[in-house]
Parts: sequence; C-alpha cells; structure tokens
Amino acid sequence: MEASERTISQILTEQIRYEIPPYQRPYSWEKANVEQLLDDVWEAYEKDDEEYFIGSLITIERAKDELYDVVDGQQRLTTLNLIFARLRDAVDEPAKSTLGKRVLPRNELTGEEESPRLTLRQKDQSFFRRHVLGSLKITEEICRELEQQQDAPKVRIFENLQVIDAFLVNKSQETLKLFANYLLTRVYVVFVTAASWHSAYRLFNVLNARGMPLANADLIKNMLFAKLGGATSKSEELDEQWLQLEEAIGIDRLDQFLGHHRTSVTAVKARKTLNEEFEPLIEVSESPFEFLDGITTSARNYIRIQQNDFEKVGALRALRSLSRVAFEEWIPPLLTYLNSPVEGLPDMEFIDLLEKITYQNWIRRLAFTARLTVYFQLITAIRAGKSANEIRAIFKQNAHNEEFRTLLDGEIYGRPFAKAVLLRLEEADQDESVTKDYGGKITIEHVLPQALKEDYWRERYTEEDHRLWLHRLGNLALLAGIKNYKAQYFSFDRKKKIYAERNNKVSFDTTKQILDQNDWRVDVVEARHTRMVNAAAGIWSIT
Repeated sequence: MEASERTISQILTEQIRYEIPPYQRPYSWEKANVEQLLDDVWEAYEKDDEEYFIGSLITIERAKDELYDVVDGQQRLTTLNLIFARLRDAVDEPAKSTLGKRVLPRNELTGEEESPRLTLRQKDQSFFRRHVLGSLKITEEICRELEQQQDAPKVRIFENLQVIDAFLVNKSQETLKLFANYLLTRVYVVFVTAASWHSAYRLFNVLNARGMPLANADLIKNMLFAKLGGATSKSEELDEQWLQLEEAIGIDRLDQFLGHHRTSVTAVKARKTLNEEFEPLIEVSESPFEFLDGITTSARNYIRIQQNDFEKVGALRALRSLSRVAFEEWIPPLLTYLNSPVEGLPDMEFIDLLEKITYQNWIRRLAFTARLTVYFQLITAIRAGKSANEIRAIFKQNAHNEEFRTLLDGEIYGRPFAKAVLLRLEEADQDESVTKDYGGKITIEHVLPQALKEDYWRERYTEEDHRLWLHRLGNLALLAGIKNYKAQYFSFDRKKKIYAERNNKVSFDTTKQILDQNDWRVDVVEARHTRMVNAAAGIWSIT
C-alpha cells in the first residue's frame, strides 16, 4: 500500500481516470454534506490558508498512473466533480476549458469529448454524463420521473447541483476563478493505493465508518463480492442483479427489507448488526448468485406486501389492516409463507389468520419478544414443510379470544391501536365489492364529551355513566381533519351538524350511523358499543 499527500489538481488530471466499482454504495451525500464542504473550503479560501485537507482517497490501481477503482472517498470525489462541472459552466474562456479538463477533457484538435475523469456506477453514469459533465438541463419532467422511480442517487445529484449553483450565484468571474484555483492548488487529500482487490476489501470494511457510514445493504453486497473472490468476469453480472434488487425495492428501504428477509429465513431474534447476521448465511450458500436469487424471490413478495397485490377482497382488507399496526414483525412470517406456499392454505386465509393473531397480541399489549413467539413458530413450521392444519393449529394455540374481547370491551381511547380498530370496523360494515383506503388526517372524536358542561349531557348522564362510557368503542367517532376542540362540549344536535360537515369530506359509515340517531343516551351508546365489540370479535377471534 502506498500513500501520498496530493492536491486536487494532482488527482484530477487528464492522465488519471477513476471508476466506482460495483461493490460500492451509490452516491449518497445529501445537501447538508455539500453545503458543509463548500462552506469549509470557502472559509479556508477567504482566510488564505496555505492548505486545506478534506480526507483520504483509497484506490486500487488498475492501470499504472491511468485508471483507479475508488474504494473509499467516492462521496467527496463525486461532489468535487459536481463542483468543478458547475464552476466550468459558470466561467468564461480560457478558464472554462481549463476546468473542463478536470472533469470531461476534449481533444484540442477535434473538439471531441474524451473519457471522463470519473465514471459512476453503471446505473447512474448515463445521467451523470449527460446532466453533470454534459451540462444538459434537468427539466421538471425529469425530476418528477426521478421522484416517482425513487431513484435516490440521481435525486441527490440534482439536489446537490442546486446547492452548488446557489453557492456560486452572484459571485464575480474573478472570484469564481480564484476559488477554483484555490480548490485545485491548496486543497489536499491523502491518496492511497492498495496493492490488490483483497487488500482493498479489507480497507473497505475498516474504513466504512468514514464520512458517510455504509448502510448494512452495502456491507452485505460487499460480502457477496468477497465470496465471488474478485472474479471480474462475473462481478458485472452480480452487480447487475444487485442493481435490479435496489431498483425494485428502493435504496431507502433496502436495509428494512433485508432485515425482514433475514428473520423469514432464521426465525430468531437479531443479536448483531444486520450485516453481521447475514455473514453466516452468505458463507453457507453455494454461491453469491444462488444467495441473491433467494433474496430476489423474497423481494418480489415483499413488494407484493407493500403494494397489497392480492386478488381476494378479504386478503386486501386484512393486509391493509396489518399495515396500520405499529410494528412490522408480522412481515417475516408472511414473507416465509409467500416464498414457500403451504398446500391447502390459501393466501387469503393465511393473511386473515395473521391479522387476527397480530391484532390480538397488539391489543393485549404484548412486549416485542413475546410478540415474536408466534411469528417464529410460524416461520419454523412453514420452512419445515408442515401441513396446512399444523399451521392453523399454531394460530389457535396462540389465540386468547376472551382476554382480547374483554380488553376491547373496556376503554380504548388513547391506546395506540384505537384508530386502527375503528378503521377496520369501518371496513367491516361495507360490502365486499367496496374497497376504501383512507388518507389525510383522521381524528377520533368523543360523542359524549370529556366534560359534562352542557345541560344536555348532565340531564342524560350521571358522573358514573360518564366515567363508564366516555373512552369506550361505542362513544368514539372517526372524522376527517384535525380535532375539533371548539365543538367538543357541545350538545348532541350541534355536534351532529359539525360531524355531518366533516363527514362530507371523507365519509365514514360508522360516523353516519351516529348522525342517524336522534339522541345520545346511555342505552344508545351501550347498544352501539355492543355491536362494535361483537363486530371486532367477529373479525379477530380465532376459532
């Protein structure tokens, strides 16, 4: 390994080219990182500091003094290319051509573009070449496409170009040229060249906490390349398969998915970091491709879960209901089932049973470890090839129907599951041909108010009645919009008018039933409460 101190001018020369190898993470610096770099260098420039150090650049030399793979320092090197590209676009000749040589040289005789100084990952290079090195404008339509595709690296590039433009605007030509010269001649990196792929791999792991820490997904990907052993002929194929996984799931959700996949395979609680948990799984696999094939299958089913891609209305409703739960431990057993379907157990039935046991345990307020018990039993049984009846038996053995019903029969307002329960009861009242999803702000309102300030309520409820029914299901209503504190103590007739207006925006059938009432007496609340508890028991009891 060799290390030397070099200026930016010395690393961004016409002779040297850099490539981001496939085991690296994509460009991830956010606006704050770029703003910090610009502010720090600008401060050093204004103080006329003799030198300013911005970190290290770890590389593998693939062609002597010509081509290097970037092992560590990609974020800074890419950002420097963004900055010099924008400086090039902002100044006039001959400075424009001088700076252009640092990012995208041109043949001085023919004017044709030569190889860029930096080549990003395959998926991002075309965008980088056109819109950064080639200065092609990024239109609003392109921005919308990037957001829709959740293409985080390209979004980061676009956002960071805006940061750089804002920094450069209103600075004179002379200032821009002097600042560019300072960047080239006074800003330094420690340039490190590793002797081999294996030494680079060790450096990569040691240095992953530098600057922008690597996500677990990046380290897992790195392990797959390590298992491949640096075989260049197959690395592009592996990289392409991993890129497809990133594109399908989205980089921002990749760690989350991989965590669920790990649990769906192991059925044990994680005790180490995610990448450490994956290490033994990768070691025992026949090849990185075989391992990645399994993850790809799991990813397709994870997307089905996220998009609620099921045919039966019962499955759609149950999965939509599960998505409202405050935790996601139910996802791994569903992944296991979808990855290895159980003969004689349709997906609608499995998802329905999974919703039932999840809500029972949520409403019973089981702790994290206790909740995992049934899920791990299901994963283990499915992976062992147990029969449909044996899987059904696990749900029944873990059910607590009476305790669950008793808790629902009590006070639920203020509980984390209250809104989810009311929304599921809302769906239960609808015909199976109707599927609704509710967005925006939804609040839970007390029909009988929290204080008996109006004569209407004092005439109908004793203090004991008030305490008994205030926070129970029968007295709660779903409304669209923020909580209406001004109306909370009004009489029932005045509340109904407010509820009717709010219910016109987003219609809730269970709230409409309240509007159909002429009075809100104890017997009315009790009757509604009994109906709702019975409906809840019908949805979530396991028999």
